[in-house]
Amino acid sequence: MSKSKTIDTFVAGCAGGMAQVLAGQPFDMIKVRLQSASSLKTSKNNLFDCLKNIVKNEGGPLALWRGSLSPLISVGAAVALQFSVNEKTKFFIQKSTGSSKLNLSHYFGCGVVAGLANSIISIPTEHSKIKMQAQGVKASGLYSSSIDCIKKISQTHGLKGLYKGGIPTMLREGLAFGIYFSFYEWFLNKMLKPGQVREQLSTSSVVLAGSMTGVACWLATYPIDIIKTRIQLDSFSNPLYKGMIDCFNKSYKAEGLKGLYRGFSPCALRAAPANGATFLAYEAATSFMSASRKKF
Repeated sequence: MSKSKTIDTFVAGCAGGMAQVLAGQPFDMIKVRLQSASSLKTSKNNLFDCLKNIVKNEGGPLALWRGSLSPLISVGAAVALQFSVNEKTKFFIQKSTGSSKLNLSHYFGCGVVAGLANSIISIPTEHSKIKMQAQGVKASGLYSSSIDCIKKISQTHGLKGLYKGGIPTMLREGLAFGIYFSFYEWFLNKMLKPGQVREQLSTSSVVLAGSMTGVACWLATYPIDIIKTRIQLDSFSNPLYKGMIDCFNKSYKAEGLKGLYRGFSPCALRAAPANGATFLAYEAATSFMSASRKKF
C-alpha cells in the first residue's frame, strides 16, 4: 500500500467522520437520553417527548448538537483510523494470499481489526460525550464541556476511569465494524451492473449502501451499546453495576429484551443519514484526491 494511498485513505476517513457527526449528532443525543432513562429516572421515555424536551428546555434546536465538538474532532480521527486500518489489513491479506480478490470473511475480519484499533479512541471520547449528553444544561452539571469532562475524569479516576466501559466498547466495535465493512462491500457489489466498476455507481447508490450498512450494524450490536452506555454513566463512587455481565442481567431482569433496545428508534433514524453521509464523503474525497493526483 503506497504512502499516497495511505494519506488519501486517512484524509477521506476524516471527511467521512465529520460528515457522520454533523448528520447524526441530534439522533445520537436522543439515543443516549433514552438509553439512560432508567438510571436517570426521567419520564421522557419516547423519541418525540425527548426531542421536544431538549429543544424547549435546553436552548433550542442547536442544543441537539451539544457535546459535538469532541466527537467532531475525535470521530474524524476515529473514522480515519477505521478506514486506514481496514485498508491496511486488506492489503496485508491480499499480499499474503497473492490474490487481489477478497471474500466476505476477509472483509469481516478486516473490519474486526479496524474496530478494535478504533476502541483506543472511541472508549474515552464516547465516555465523555455521553456524560455531557446525559447531564443536559443543569446549572449543577459536573462538566462544562467534553474537554472538561475528560480532564476531570482523568484527574479524579485516572486512565482506568477514562477507559471505563472498555470491554463492552471493544466487543461492540469489533462486531460492528466486521459487519460494517463486509456488509457495505456486499451491498455495493450487489448494485454493480455487469462490466460496471464502483466508481461509476451513482451518489444515491453509495448513500443507500451506507445507510443500510449503518442500520444492519446497529441492529446487531445495539444491546451491547446500551450496556456500554449504562456502565459509562454509572457512578464511580457507588456503582450500580459490577461489570458488563451484571449490567446485562439487571437490565434484562428489569426490562426484558425490549429494554435492551431502548432508544433504538433514534439510533436507526440516525444510522441511515449518518452512515450514508460517511460513505458518501469518504468515496467523494477518495475520488477527488485520486483525480487530483492524476492531473499532476
